[in-house]
Amino acid sequence: MSELWAEILLYMPALLRGAVWTLALAACSAVGAVSVGLLVCGARMSGVTLFSAPARGFISLIRGTPLLLQIFYIYYGLPELGIVMPAFIAGVLALSLNFGAYLAELFRGGIQSVDRGQRQAAMALGLGSLQSFALVVAPQAFRTILPALGNYATVLVKETSLVATISVLELMRSGELLASATFRVLLIYSLVALIYYTICTLIARLFVTAERRAAIPGSLAAEMMGGSKDAILARSLSTRRAEPAKPA
Repeated sequence: MSELWAEILLYMPALLRGAVWTLALAACSAVGAVSVGLLVCGARMSGVTLFSAPARGFISLIRGTPLLLQIFYIYYGLPELGIVMPAFIAGVLALSLNFGAYLAELFRGGIQSVDRGQRQAAMALGLGSLQSFALVVAPQAFRTILPALGNYATVLVKETSLVATISVLELMRSGELLASATFRVLLIYSLVALIYYTICTLIARLFVTAERRAAIPGSLAAEMMGGSKDAILARSLSTRRAEPAKPA
């Protein structure tokens, strides 16, 4: 048992260095994906064919091809056109474009979920188009898409492992090199899995906390996030009892 712990302590520094690169990849790609998603979403909802048609084509193309192919296309294909970039930048670009396409549709769905009457009411109160969007539409859309954003964040962390195929020394690539050098495949990949699981669990908990803070106080969503099942059931029963009886 002591030998096992000694091996773990020996391998963990290299794996943790890889995990740092994984987090850097995920963070840079998340910023890029949100930027791409907002831009494409705006073009998609603009109503101007010159902008909406390319946005629809971009979303269709990205969603219809594998992420691994997109990474290879950017890193190995673009140099034939004279566009050469480091592996890390190529990985960030591929992840940003891929997740940006999915986020564009997520943002569009969140915006369209806000009732049109609320925008009209904001305009009636004297708010301009940008003000009504920023103060009325965007906060409600954000609450709607927040759970899905948490899912995309954890998926993004796991998808960074594909960048190992272009030799970025992130967590998966570090584990692969260690396993090939030591032949301790089961142990090393178990440690890699544990690190991925820890990162994704922490991100999921972070988004759960954000959902709880973003929920409107007193709403059913807030009670479901912060209250016990017994409290929710008790409130539901009291609401039913308070309802007036229907005439026979």
